[in-house]
Amino acid sequence: MKLPITGGCLCGAVRYEISAKPIGGFNCHCRTCQKAIGAPYFAGMFVPASALAITGNYKEYASIAASGHTVYRAFCPECGTSLFGRNSAFIDIRPVAAATLDDPGIFQPQKDIWVADAQPWDTMNPDLPKFDGNPWH
Repeated sequence: MKLPITGGCLCGAVRYEISAKPIGGFNCHCRTCQKAIGAPYFAGMFVPASALAITGNYKEYASIAASGHTVYRAFCPECGTSLFGRNSAFIDIRPVAAATLDDPGIFQPQKDIWVADAQPWDTMNPDLPKFDGNPWH
């Protein structure tokens, strides 16, 4: 994988650069992610927080996760693109929306999480491990 990894929002007002290899990838099927991005799941790539450089102004929406921790979802205030997030319990790791990468083909999900909330019309890769909830608890 060639570094840096770059991406941004639909209108180009927010851009980011990732200067380190991703830590992992996942597809989250929880209802909160479904509503936040308007899609059946959030394809997320975990990166070291220190390796994520962001340019442009973005807004964050805070919500309480099932774990009780605060999740902050960042989006472009101009075009509404969901970009990245952060979790109050995992300050050294940031999830980045794989669909916003300039080259989303580099994304390699390793698991499906919160499949208990998946929609019946959501077709998942049968080769990925499945977790009913959060596998990191």
